[in-house]
Parts: sequence; C-alpha cells; structure tokens
Amino acid sequence: MPINQSPRLMLEGDLDAVISLQTTCYGLEFNEPKASFASKLLAAPESCWVMPGPSGLLAYLVCLPIEGDLLPALHSPDWTRPADPNWLYLHDLAIHPDARGTGLASLMLQRATELAQALGLGAMGLIAVQGSVPFWRRHGFEPVGGTANQISEAKLASFGEGATFMLRRTITS
Repeated sequence: MPINQSPRLMLEGDLDAVISLQTTCYGLEFNEPKASFASKLLAAPESCWVMPGPSGLLAYLVCLPIEGDLLPALHSPDWTRPADPNWLYLHDLAIHPDARGTGLASLMLQRATELAQALGLGAMGLIAVQGSVPFWRRHGFEPVGGTANQISEAKLASFGEGATFMLRRTITS
C-alpha cells in the first residue's frame, strides 16, 4: 500500500475513528476512553495527527509537550498542558495492521520530530508497551532507567508489566 499523502492534524470529528483504530491495535487494558483523547486534543491540537486512508483511518499519533514527569496517566480523563515544556511525549501511535511496513510510522514520527524542533524541545520520549521496545529502538529511542529515568516508578508501573520508558535525546530527522 503506497502512502502518497502527509498526516494531517487530528480534529474532534476524527475521535470515533481513532478509538476504533486503537481497539484494533492495542490490548483491552490500553484502550482509553474518548474523553481521554478529547482532553489531549483540546490541550495540544498542534501535536495530534491522523493519516486517513481510502477505507478508514490508517494511523494516528498523539504527542504532548511535557514538563518533567507531568505526563498523563493511562486512561486519564483530563490533561493540562504545562507552561514550560521541555520534551515531547509520544503518548500513542497506532498504525492499522494493513498499513504496517509502509513507512507510515516513520512519516508520523517525522511530523513529531519537526514539531519538537520547532518548539525547541531537547528530547522526545515514550512509554513502550506490548513488547514494542525493538520497534522504538529502530526509530532512535533507547530505554532509560535508574536515576536517569525522569518518570516515577509508580507512573511507569501504571502502564503495566514490561512498560519501558524510552527517550531520544537528540532530535534529528
């Protein structure tokens, strides 16, 4: 499946399709309510993207400018944008199974990288779940633990067993 368009900003009208794709891509424990996505979209509309396809949503990416460890807990119904963010949190990337291997993940992450650069943020980070550490390593993220981990153990544990905080310190294309 060739990808011949660019991701566009997510709109409130996309949320039902986002929820549907989330259900396709993630285990039940990771399915967040629509209100959770709506809160993030309202607080950071410039950092949430979708990639429409001919028969539905192919992908979405929700990123949040974060300060310290003030990222939202999984399933949190509300999130407030910090006044002075210092990194970009990749909260959720979902690629439809039919669109995997097409380069769409790289295209979506490129959009996040460009935003992080434009905002002057020094890093991008995420919490890898469902055994996705190898995928994220291919995209330049590395696991961070111990005293270098800026996420509390309790917050990390809320994402389930095997959740791994990963960081890409150098923002490059």
